[in-house]
Amino acid sequence: MNNGVIYLTSALADPLIPAGVVIIVGFLVTRFAFKTRPIARFICYLVFAICLTGALFLAGIVPYAPSPTTTGTTKYLVVSLYKVIWWIAVSWLLAGFIRAFMILETEPKETRLVQDLLAGLIYVGAFFAIVAYVFDMPVSGLLATSGAIAIILGLALQSTLADVFSGIILNFAKPYRPGDWVIFDRETQGTVVELTWRVTQIVTGSNDLAMLPNSTIAKSKLINLSHPTSVHGMSISLGIEPTVRVSTICTVLEAALLSSNRILHVPRPTVTITALNAVSTNCELYFFVASIGAETDAQNELFDLIQRHCAASGVHLAPPPGTPVMSAPRTFESDSQMSPQNLLDRLSIFAPLTEDERGSLAAKLRQRSCRAGETIVETGAPLHALFIIRSGVLLASREEGGREVELLRMAPGDWFGEASVLTGAVARAKIIALSKAVLYEISKADLAPILKERPTIATELGHIMALREATLQKRLEQHVDRGRHDEDLADWLAMRVKMLFHLN
Repeated sequence: MNNGVIYLTSALADPLIPAGVVIIVGFLVTRFAFKTRPIARFICYLVFAICLTGALFLAGIVPYAPSPTTTGTTKYLVVSLYKVIWWIAVSWLLAGFIRAFMILETEPKETRLVQDLLAGLIYVGAFFAIVAYVFDMPVSGLLATSGAIAIILGLALQSTLADVFSGIILNFAKPYRPGDWVIFDRETQGTVVELTWRVTQIVTGSNDLAMLPNSTIAKSKLINLSHPTSVHGMSISLGIEPTVRVSTICTVLEAALLSSNRILHVPRPTVTITALNAVSTNCELYFFVASIGAETDAQNELFDLIQRHCAASGVHLAPPPGTPVMSAPRTFESDSQMSPQNLLDRLSIFAPLTEDERGSLAAKLRQRSCRAGETIVETGAPLHALFIIRSGVLLASREEGGREVELLRMAPGDWFGEASVLTGAVARAKIIALSKAVLYEISKADLAPILKERPTIATELGHIMALREATLQKRLEQHVDRGRHDEDLADWLAMRVKMLFHLN
């Protein structure tokens, strides 16, 4: 019994025992604690490395010096094992420093590649240090052997290594990041999802996942549409019949750009005449959208506005090149502007009326001209007429927080004030003319006879106004409760029309 106690006491007095305890405790803490907190984990690595270094020096073990072979086989193996563990702990410490301070783990996914690369270099260096300082073996021979193996593997994995090294270069250069919209060689384009060791994953416009090798991307012409800003420039080309002056064409197309709600007005959109001949005046419209995703909607809206402004100004689109001319050319500055009757026929709010009723109403239209910058309607003012835009561009805005906020731009064929005329509501926005404009007015007194003859039209007008309120929420002339459902809103508007006009 006394011999066992003496043996246990002498064993605990061995300085290698505390070092072993430090190794066990440090391994458990660094492996299982603070997995999602890189800085706290780095502190654990640092404490573990300091404690292990102190325990080894107290035991007379120098980790960076070869172990003496005269101490016995068992002790030699234990000491060598402790040194190996020390070098591994140091490599963990350096890798933890990289992940905690140089490249945080909260960064985008493509930075993991750089983390893995630097950590791999640290572990390779630790491996050669163990060979040299723990086992006292020459590193030069190992390097020569590994070099030959590397050449063989390099030839076998040439394309893969090209992708890997290209991925490293792309990570350092950062020509794109996850979420960016990119175009490669003007063929493949989409949103970047992730950059891995070998490939870059992008989601194309057709919502398909494309995986492009990094080596191919490194040699491709790359266009990043999301940097330096998400603002994207685009252009459309069209031909106008040369029956009006070039200055008139520029004015009409500039008005179409000015009335758009989907393009940016800063930077200023431009109109350029690119060619002029006997058949066509070729024009190019250049403008900006907030992001690449808004490109299609902006282009479709702009084509619609061009068509409306051209129709309002008597400007005609030229036929495509090569199209045979089947009729005599129009005379210069021909007046083919849309008549009031045709203008009413195009408005959905008058769709319930018969053609004769629209013709009778068109005869009562009163024309009003507005100069650029003129205020047409003030916020909160009662309106006694329905306004239809004949030509020009109007802007609806409202004061919020001490500043004027733009709500909507209106083009030829748009209308406003129907809610005031038909329901008695006041104007919910200020409306000014951005350019010289011509309006048509329809008073409440002109609408009353038609509504009294056909009371069911009130219900149809209620549904039309409800649909307009739902699809064009920024138009604020209609004084309605935003919390109502579409069906309730339509019934409410119809009831207001009937009450205002004393309809049964």
